[in-house]
Amino acid sequence: MKMNSLKFAAVFVGLAGLALASNLGLRAQQNKNTPLGVLNTNWIGCLVFGSEDTSDPIARGPHPTTDRRVEVGLRSDGVVIWRPTPRSP
Repeated sequence: MKMNSLKFAAVFVGLAGLALASNLGLRAQQNKNTPLGVLNTNWIGCLVFGSEDTSDPIARGPHPTTDRRVEVGLRSDGVVIWRPTPRSP
């Protein structure tokens, strides 16, 4: 009896979660300032990665290092992209 009620509760919770996710997805607002199919990119910064710092014997481990040759951007559809840094004219 307990196993049947647990299965029923799990199915109910799963369906409720799917209903909530679909409801949130349907209520998302469209960007009305740009026509459909046009993607904008916000270039937000440079690539950061961890590199070993040999000058500090106490603090071991990777430290953040910026690579200014690669720019990281966020497209209007939510995709993270990168490109080589454009050269200055």
